Amino acid sequence: MSLAAATQTSSFFGWMPIVACVLAGLTLYRWNRRNKTVAHRQMDRMLSDLEAIKHQVLLISTDLPPSRAAIRTIGYLESVSAVEAASDADYQLAECDALLTLARNALAKGANAIVGLRKTHAHYDQPGSQWRVSRVIYSGTAVVVT
Repeated sequence: MSLAAATQTSSFFGWMPIVACVLAGLTLYRWNRRNKTVAHRQMDRMLSDLEAIKHQVLLISTDLPPSRAAIRTIGYLESVSAVEAASDADYQLAECDALLTLARNALAKGANAIVGLRKTHAHYDQPGSQWRVSRVIYSGTAVVVT
């Protein structure tokens, strides 16, 4: 009788690691899915804000806009993304964040254009992790054009 009881309990404990692994997998799946949904909402909001601000600020990579003259140069602006990008989706979010911040800074200083727009990115190892992350940096010169 005591042998049967021991066999029955070991069978019960034999399934515990499998159940724990399944529960952990389901939890990670739901967490990943929720994060993607939040990231898509953030990206959609940033893209709509960027489209709205592009009607107020001209963003170009050349030194002067075609068929326009620079009336006043305000100065050099630089914007670093607040998002640490570890994936492609995060990188797109970081790009959008840095460009939107740069355009908002130019508007706040009274500019209606950013000329010489450049994008760079910095890669670094996140402390305590094996992942390499990036930050996107946009820079340019804020000017007022006709």
